[in-house]
Amino acid sequence: MDYNELKIRVLSLFEASAELDSQRVRNLLSGTKIELSDKAVEMALLRYSRQGLLARTRRSGRFHYRMTEKGLARRIWLSKTR
Repeated sequence: MDYNELKIRVLSLFEASAELDSQRVRNLLSGTKIELSDKAVEMALLRYSRQGLLARTRRSGRFHYRMTEKGLARRIWLSKTR
């Protein structure tokens, strides 16, 4: 997997205003046959939230993520450079 491949796949899971929790993201990624541990996915989500690509909130003991404007712009840019 190249450097931005995981970022492209994770950002492509999000719709404009939809929220996904970390478990749902892991389930969707496993459906695309990406072999990553739960910890690797959680760390990627944390990195992307720190980069401002995803907004993160905690509810019911689980983190929920939604794509930010910056994340949408990055997804578009990465899809053009692919």
